[in-house]
Amino acid sequence: MQLDWIRSFVTLAHLKHFTKTSEFLNLSQPTISVHIRKLEDYLGLKLIQRSGMNQSFELTNAGVQVFEQGKKMLEISRTIESIKEKNEEILLRIGATHTVSDLLLPDFVKKIKLLYPFIRLKLMIHNHEQIVEELQKKKIDIALVEGTSGLDPFQVEVVSRDELRFYAQHKMSIENSPLILREKGSGTREYADQLLRSERIEPTEIIEASSHYLIKQLAVRGLGIGFLSYWMVKDEVSEGKLVPLDPHVVYRPFYAVYAEEYAIGTIYSEVLKLLRKFS
Repeated sequence: MQLDWIRSFVTLAHLKHFTKTSEFLNLSQPTISVHIRKLEDYLGLKLIQRSGMNQSFELTNAGVQVFEQGKKMLEISRTIESIKEKNEEILLRIGATHTVSDLLLPDFVKKIKLLYPFIRLKLMIHNHEQIVEELQKKKIDIALVEGTSGLDPFQVEVVSRDELRFYAQHKMSIENSPLILREKGSGTREYADQLLRSERIEPTEIIEASSHYLIKQLAVRGLGIGFLSYWMVKDEVSEGKLVPLDPHVVYRPFYAVYAEEYAIGTIYSEVLKLLRKFS
């Protein structure tokens, strides 16, 4: 019995369509049919019951059982492959948007290198549109982004929730103090503008900066109130250099994006588990 036969049968049983199975596995329809027939011959069992002359079919009782066990076999196969991968140097290509790169990537990369020293990393920082393009070209294995636009048909899951607040050197009035914000067009600036509109706050002065780091440094020096992620200022807050100005807060999700085949039984799935714990 060959694993290819199991893979073709399990995929067919899942998609319930010969053409879709052929496209998904990048095999011809006759090849899929041959795999199913060989598996049936090997087992001496009928696994599918065709309906007339078209492509529709139903699983037999034996087919249902083989489908369930076949899924387990494929998962075991992927796990074994991951063991092989763990004993070799693996290239992991991570793409991230600029904001996620600033906030999450440094600590995440540190943990990857600590737990998986055999992984060789390639880090790519792009805007959202470029990340999507690189995913489609299979030049990125895992992407970390702030939005979900254009991410079909990839797997998308929330792995962290960012907390955006106003921070200052000491308690200051948002209505009467300069606000230090990202430039127009930035995702962080959009969140800030939405919050100001919802709270009906008219700033007396806005200082624009194209860097989260610069905004933090200006706020630490008492030159205004910065709108920043908690991830960016957690050390300064713990050291008392900055204080959050309550109650104004906005939450935004960060997403991990990856191909479906990376979800189970691969070194990529191990890294995703680490990312979930990390957040």
